[in-house]
Amino acid sequence: MKTLYNYLILVLLVVINSSCLKAGLDELETYDQNDITNVRFEYRWWDETNKRLRVIEMSVEKTIDNDKKEIYCSIHVPAANETFTAAIREQVSLQTLAINVDASTAVRISPVGNAPQMGTFPADFSAKEFTYKVVAGNGDTANWTITISDFSK
Repeated sequence: MKTLYNYLILVLLVVINSSCLKAGLDELETYDQNDITNVRFEYRWWDETNKRLRVIEMSVEKTIDNDKKEIYCSIHVPAANETFTAAIREQVSLQTLAINVDASTAVRISPVGNAPQMGTFPADFSAKEFTYKVVAGNGDTANWTITISDFSK
């Protein structure tokens, strides 16, 4: 009897969670843009005293050329402060940064060649020039080159 109840509940759940709507749905927009609109670099470290991950964003001067699909960045490490001490600041280098980008709606971004994977930390940007493949929602593809022209502390 218990098995019969379980099957009835299963059938009821399947019926409740199915949709009867088969037509009349609005056509969704297919996005055709594959641009990178902003680039940020940050440094992350573990604050043992407060038992938390800390993040400081680098100061980045950038030039974005949408026609050529190129971004030129000049990265400056911020001054030390109470949480971002001089000792931690000394650890910051092109080999210890993470990258974040803003991009067009519905794009997928993947590294090309030796470009570091986005979302990983630490990532090595010491080669100073990287290419990322940006795929729009409709499948249009563009290769974006990010060049680090200067890094200073």
